[in-house]
Amino acid sequence: MKSAFTHRVTASLIAVILGLLLSVPASASVRVSGIEFAPTVAIGDTEIPLRGVGLFRYAVVFRVYAGVLYAPADVAGADILEADVPKRLELHYLLNISADDFRRSGTALIEKQQGPEVLTALAERLERFHAAYQDVQEGDRYALEYHPENGTRLLLNGEELVRVPGLDFARAYFGIWLDPQEPLSSRFRDDLLA
Repeated sequence: MKSAFTHRVTASLIAVILGLLLSVPASASVRVSGIEFAPTVAIGDTEIPLRGVGLFRYAVVFRVYAGVLYAPADVAGADILEADVPKRLELHYLLNISADDFRRSGTALIEKQQGPEVLTALAERLERFHAAYQDVQEGDRYALEYHPENGTRLLLNGEELVRVPGLDFARAYFGIWLDPQEPLSSRFRDDLLA
């Protein structure tokens, strides 16, 4: 049987913990593997909350990037890829990667995930999008951002490199990471959609 002292100590500890949690500002950044991300982003005129965070590893050992997904809170995780809503995938690179590697891997993954009709419809836009890739150094950030009125943008360290129209394009490109069947990494996808 617990003593009155034990109950007071437990109640005091709970009060201290709640006080600490409530004192954290709502605008506090989120950390993924030591990398800071904002808790929300503005896409167009809408403030979009962070939905999930993850760390992508290659061959289990190599940390490639820390990433976050921003999407409306009222859209279920399983529906984010298909939904015509603002969304943003932000990736902070932990090693250097060439533009050619981005082009090759992007093309290979989309060809693996999409059928011939979709690939034909996307061909010109994919070519334009892939041409915009630049080499990244450790610490650089790419962001893939979609807005229903403005299409899909690729940003490097906050600077827009290219913008292409169409929900079909957004679905295909976000699908590299969020595809329900064959994403780049099921674990990374599940962490983002949590």
